[in-house]
Amino acid sequence: MPRALAYLSQVLKDNISAFFIIAMIIFVCALAGILGRPLSFLAIFWPANAVLLGLFLRFHRLKNIGGWIGAFIAFMLADLLTGNSFLITFFLTLANLTHAVVTLGLIRFFKLDYKQYNKGLTFLYLFAISAFGGCLASPIVASLTVPYLPNTFMIMDRIWVDFGMWWTGEILNVIAFLPIILAIPDKKAIQNHIQQFKQQPFQYEKFLPLLGVIFSVILTHFFLGPGAIMFPIAALVWAALSYNLFFVSIINCIVCMLLYNALTAYYIAQSPDAYLGTTLSVRIGLMMLALGPLTLAIISLNRQKLYHQILYLANHDGLTTTLNRRYFYEESERTIAEDVEKQQAHSVTILVLDLDHFKKINDQYGHVIGDYVLQEFTHQVKAQIRTNDLFGRLGGEEFAILLKDLSLDQSIAIAQRICNSVFNTPIHLDDQRSLNISVSIGLSYQTLPYCIPFQQLIKRADDALYLAKEKGRNQLCLEKTIEQNQNIFAQ
Repeated sequence: MPRALAYLSQVLKDNISAFFIIAMIIFVCALAGILGRPLSFLAIFWPANAVLLGLFLRFHRLKNIGGWIGAFIAFMLADLLTGNSFLITFFLTLANLTHAVVTLGLIRFFKLDYKQYNKGLTFLYLFAISAFGGCLASPIVASLTVPYLPNTFMIMDRIWVDFGMWWTGEILNVIAFLPIILAIPDKKAIQNHIQQFKQQPFQYEKFLPLLGVIFSVILTHFFLGPGAIMFPIAALVWAALSYNLFFVSIINCIVCMLLYNALTAYYIAQSPDAYLGTTLSVRIGLMMLALGPLTLAIISLNRQKLYHQILYLANHDGLTTTLNRRYFYEESERTIAEDVEKQQAHSVTILVLDLDHFKKINDQYGHVIGDYVLQEFTHQVKAQIRTNDLFGRLGGEEFAILLKDLSLDQSIAIAQRICNSVFNTPIHLDDQRSLNISVSIGLSYQTLPYCIPFQQLIKRADDALYLAKEKGRNQLCLEKTIEQNQNIFAQ
């Protein structure tokens, strides 16, 4: 009973939270659209339906009864406060909600994994479902009800014009606002962006695509006309190849809305008839304009991810996820060379590790268990070293670690801690058995700025490893030249 009450209490809190969040956001969006209506026509700017759909898709916890009620009340309240009649407001609200209901239903019917909107053709499928689903259903509901109400602004004489205006307006708002909601970065991504921004030096080149977009939009206001819709294409393509999807979505939305409002004001100034005759063409053109940069940004994002995945696989061991031999050697040599040149570190330590009697483990338990032992071993080692230390697999059961800027005593302490941790931590197998392993470690140490080549450092550590094997395994041995090197630097 207490669990049931706790569950009901949590459900109630979630619904109340969703109600207020959805109600506030949709009310603001709907009010903005209502206040932007030209003359007695439908709104030219109506982000509410696209934003509602995006919130339900992006934040699943908002898609509950409370969220739906909040959206209904927000639509009703925004319309009633601006002087519309209750009956027209009610049916307009039903038409607006139909957009989200139908689109969500079709997404579920086609089993579209909308969370992967930035992969493959998912975004185009999502856009098509919305354009020919919810965006189409919403004006159908409105056309079948609103024209027959008293004091209506939709009349049968131009019902097809109003239908086309509503439909194309919905599609344009979806392509402009839905990607922004879907691409909102999570908390971890925001923290990573902030950290990268602080670490990297200021690069004015990154702002050039944005400046190009701003300049092209300014041009449209000096040379306003049918061709103005083409001005920002090159700058938007440049931005799509330079920025992440969230930033591209924001730029895309702002450009489309500015162009749309400018062209709408231009044709309304000519005459209402000119506005009605050209607005459908303008909206379709803006849809195509907006779709291009978004598709290009997604393709660019996928290529970058694929490149990083291939690069990761090329540089890391597939079994243990540690650096492979080639990349460990390259990174170690580069790190030592940079530290010597920039004098960023005071010392470098090389540890070479080898699991004891690993061949017997493979022979007795099989290679599957042997692979599992290697994975568990790497987890234990990673727990004892720093995140910026280099850790690689040289081959088979042999590994190496590069430590920077530590004293000899600190390096010995880390190596000994690894040795003790591996020996004292049993590996639990699936059949309830436990397996105890041990590791032998060889250590070489060098102070900076003078440093011998990395290959010699690792050979000295390797010689110390063989000494540890000869002495009975499960222990740490230091290179023979450590005391000699210390005496040389002391002189």
